[in-house]
Amino acid sequence: FAAEDSKSMDLLLEVPSIGMNVVLDSKEQRVRQLELWKPQEFTLSYCGVPCSGPKNLPTFPSVYHQLGPAMPGHYKAESEEYFLVYPGVTFIFPIPAKYGDAFSSKRELALVLPDGSTPVASRITVHAMDDPAGSVPPPLPAGSNYMEPVHVWPNGLMRFANRGWSLDFDSTPQDIVGQLGKPAGTMQKRIDKLRIHARQDAGCTHYFFNYFDLGIDFLIDAKRHCIRKIAMHSNCPAHVDFNEYLKCNFHLHVPSKQGKEDAVIGPDSRWDEIETILGPPEGDKPLMHTDKNLGGVCGPSLFYGYNGMVFEVTRFGGLATVILYKQ
Repeated sequence: FAAEDSKSMDLLLEVPSIGMNVVLDSKEQRVRQLELWKPQEFTLSYCGVPCSGPKNLPTFPSVYHQLGPAMPGHYKAESEEYFLVYPGVTFIFPIPAKYGDAFSSKRELALVLPDGSTPVASRITVHAMDDPAGSVPPPLPAGSNYMEPVHVWPNGLMRFANRGWSLDFDSTPQDIVGQLGKPAGTMQKRIDKLRIHARQDAGCTHYFFNYFDLGIDFLIDAKRHCIRKIAMHSNCPAHVDFNEYLKCNFHLHVPSKQGKEDAVIGPDSRWDEIETILGPPEGDKPLMHTDKNLGGVCGPSLFYGYNGMVFEVTRFGGLATVILYKQ
């Protein structure tokens, strides 16, 4: 992934041991394409009949025989490859440049090369039915609430767009469970590394409700037993908590310094954009949090504070977490 440009660059999971790449859309963080670089190691079947695998080389004639007629593919001279496209799957065959002209007219199928040899697929891509380029993820199942927009305001009001749920700082644990269901995790807030910066110590142990599948944590006040803080996670790849939460598709509505209408901050917003909207944060410098176990691309997190809001930002400027707290 590109930490400096997490909005437009895809996430790529490489599994070289089996010759597979998993390409994920950066915005929705869903698989949009599988790239199989060792077709002979994958058993790809259609209607129960193998098209490739250790005992079934994916030759052009065998693929054409198993999957049936196809529109003539297209030849890319720069890579010397012929693309045979079916709904949901594309077979890529290496074609020597000297034979390229025979297949560039889109009138010929590369069943047999002029020298009498048969092309064997060098890679296979699996994609959405009507998207051979694999540019977008396939449609979600009907009724899915993945990436449901969650509209949030600095006063703690949050509304789930699809399901009509609504919570705020006066919501109790019963309210939360009644709408969101049982939390995936609960824990007491035993260690608070930011307590030293608090104006006063409450002297009691608050507790968390963790909804990893929503990308949201709720901190419950131990005295009031109402929501004290709301944390919304962007599942930023450059953050140590990457893959602990699903991405929360929050829409934080805030007053903008640039105009009369409220501006919206989302999980893909970057720090420079947020600062342009809200103006300079409180204090001269951000709080910094690091850990001796953090390595690689993670590095320290920077915390910028505003009235009722804290933004956790990676060292690359990407937004990792937004925390709303009751003042």
